[in-house]
Amino acid sequence: MTERTQPDSAAPGSSDPEKVHTFDLIDEVPGASGRIADPDGARPDGADPDDDGSGTAADPDGEPAAREPGRVAVALAGAGAAVGRTARRGAAAVRRRLPTTRRGKVLLAGGTAAVVVLAVVAGVLVDGRLRHQALLAAPGGVRSLAEQPTEQWSVDLDDPISATLVEMPGLLAVVGDEQVRGVDPATGEVRWTVDVGQYPDCGPTGRLGVGGPVSAAPADPLVCVSSGGDPQEVTVIQPDGTTARRELDDGAVVAPSTDGTLITFELTGRVPEPRPVVVDKMGAAHLPKGFTGPDLVVREEDAATGTERWSETVAFGDPLPESCVTYDEDAPKLDVAGALGWTLLDGVLEVQGCGVSAALLLDGTRLDDPADPADAPAGGLDTASFAALPDGGWVQPAPEPAADGAPRDAVHLPDGGAVTLDGRALVPWATDGRDPGLLLARVGSRTSAVSTDTKDAGEALWTVPDLAVVAVLARVSGTAVVMDEEGEVHGIDLGTGAERWTVDPDVLSTHGSAWTVESMIFGAYTDGDTVLFPVSADPAGESSGLRLLAIDVRDGSVRWEIGQDTPYTQVISVDGYIAQITQQGVVGLG
Repeated sequence: MTERTQPDSAAPGSSDPEKVHTFDLIDEVPGASGRIADPDGARPDGADPDDDGSGTAADPDGEPAAREPGRVAVALAGAGAAVGRTARRGAAAVRRRLPTTRRGKVLLAGGTAAVVVLAVVAGVLVDGRLRHQALLAAPGGVRSLAEQPTEQWSVDLDDPISATLVEMPGLLAVVGDEQVRGVDPATGEVRWTVDVGQYPDCGPTGRLGVGGPVSAAPADPLVCVSSGGDPQEVTVIQPDGTTARRELDDGAVVAPSTDGTLITFELTGRVPEPRPVVVDKMGAAHLPKGFTGPDLVVREEDAATGTERWSETVAFGDPLPESCVTYDEDAPKLDVAGALGWTLLDGVLEVQGCGVSAALLLDGTRLDDPADPADAPAGGLDTASFAALPDGGWVQPAPEPAADGAPRDAVHLPDGGAVTLDGRALVPWATDGRDPGLLLARVGSRTSAVSTDTKDAGEALWTVPDLAVVAVLARVSGTAVVMDEEGEVHGIDLGTGAERWTVDPDVLSTHGSAWTVESMIFGAYTDGDTVLFPVSADPAGESSGLRLLAIDVRDGSVRWEIGQDTPYTQVISVDGYIAQITQQGVVGLG
């Protein structure tokens, strides 16, 4: 829950107090510095030279004022107020039974004080427990990053580089060596092992080996498709290790999905045999005159039984030649079946092929417009920005561009409402499970916050005119950890847009690589106070190695760092425990 503050001349970090966006139980943070948000998109004129806009008053000696109260203090205040209201309501009902003797009054006073204290403590504990549960359920949520973790357990693998880590409810599924092992993420105990054959594809998974938003729910059950045998086989694995198997039709093109389902892709109609295509002097392929191809049926079925849940026919449209060809020894050929491809990430399925393209939610909801051949991702071009939001809802490209012709996104909110942004949505890679009621957007060279609250959805809350964000790495404790075009990482106050701290690009080895941030930072994980980034030790690629780098959200300082020789990694959080692929197998860190 969030609420907008009333006008307050002391509102921290904002030139317009009416635009301050506050949050419950915000962690204590140092004052903002440097870049200041302006609701009108420009810096305020005539600012007090002694006021840097941080909302932290400086004394003559340059010492910062005291920080705002921490989460525990605010929680105690809130719980105390609630207890006070309850006590007042019940006072009249018990007043007639108050003891009249001095001893009785003393005993009653002591007992009442104890009850009030217990009620306050209980409220804080319940609130803390709920927040802890939300953190562990959030993308990238971990139990603690306060201290440098050490290896707690390990599972050896013959071929760890090709292994895959998948989260199941309270369990880590290690897919590798033609098996799936169900591993306790806290102890490393292998609870069960299931044979799945050669080249298993289990999932769906997050963005393994690359950075980016991850909002996939735990696989329950886990679906694995083995393509190494004849015929193909699908195995459905429950969290307790029990399985169900069935053979798939010859030539079936499938992908494992959520909730024990399988996505199938079937070209219907005449599918032309692969054959060479004409290439002009520029090397561009040309399709035969009057060429038409087959439609595509996308179907979701129960993986264990084959029972259909939903289906969608994607009609063949005007194809781009490059969406219909594959290359064999550098020679292009018309290959409709071979050109079909798809991605299944963050709860959104995108499929592209020869004259067919679509984006769907995993309940079958079509996100693109089937009647509009220009609607993204039409033509097989991967230019769309479909994504699920960590707090519910999803983002897709807006039908119409912005006034300046630049692409922009439409946001579909969990309550059914929709908001069209002036730019592109910035979906956080990791969160602490709190919904701040806003979404960050990149608008030209500016960064803006737009409300997603029902009462004022779409309202612009603040704008930082000179901050060009390319990725929101984390959204934690009222702070957005963002990267700009120069590779600098900033801590931005979510309520005001004021800058709290900056990390030099050299610290994360991201200088000059902001546009390929997903290939340099391999994810983000947080305990609510610290953010962990697995980063490339050498962005130039001249040497191998990784670093696990922990940044304190309060001030941007490096809390700890671990150097590794592992050239490639998958890091995953399961029930708040961290597991990682290494050159030897899988290790648990804690």
